[in-house]
Amino acid sequence: MPKNHESNNHKMSRRLSLTAILLTLTFVALTGCGQDNNAGTSDPGSSTSMIENKAGGNQSDSNQSDKAAKESESAENSGTDAQKSAPSVPATSSEAASAPTVPSASQNPFEVAGIQDPKAFLNTFKALQKAVADNDKEKVANYILYPLRVNDSEKSLTIPDKKDFIAKYDQIFTDAIREALMNQKTDDLFVNYQGVMVGSGELWLRRATDNPKQFGVFSINLETVAN
Repeated sequence: MPKNHESNNHKMSRRLSLTAILLTLTFVALTGCGQDNNAGTSDPGSSTSMIENKAGGNQSDSNQSDKAAKESESAENSGTDAQKSAPSVPATSSEAASAPTVPSASQNPFEVAGIQDPKAFLNTFKALQKAVADNDKEKVANYILYPLRVNDSEKSLTIPDKKDFIAKYDQIFTDAIREALMNQKTDDLFVNYQGVMVGSGELWLRRATDNPKQFGVFSINLETVAN
């Protein structure tokens, strides 16, 4: 083989070898740079990123669960408090029917006589009975509506005031009058538009014309006793 041709082949071989080495080094260098870049960044689709996202999601879910539980507990407590403070349930019709009723005005036995407060009248009547039983002339005089009319079989007297009544007390409140008053039961009182009658008509009571809350004796009939 000619010497020049062999020399040319040898040079070509060395160039190819150098070229291969350079390519290999270049590839290795590029590969190394790519690994460094990958190590310095986080790919959204990488497993590490997915784990972090999952952990974050789990923490968020946990926070939401805790918040929902607290809101539910708060709602339950609010409901309990509302039940405590809520008004009671209205009575049913059957319960209302069995409940005691308040006496109406029509159940006032003294209404026809113009007496609107039967309890107050009965209190006055019992106080009068006690005062007569105690023979307390001063107290009895307080339950008289003046002028007091006193009727007997012969004449009619008018007692103008408390002083005159006390002076004639024994002539007016005789034993028969006192007995009729003391024996009178409140359930058996006779009532009409004129007033409330005691016994067979021995005493009559009514309300005062100038004070509807004041009650007293306005007439005494001695002739009823005589007959």
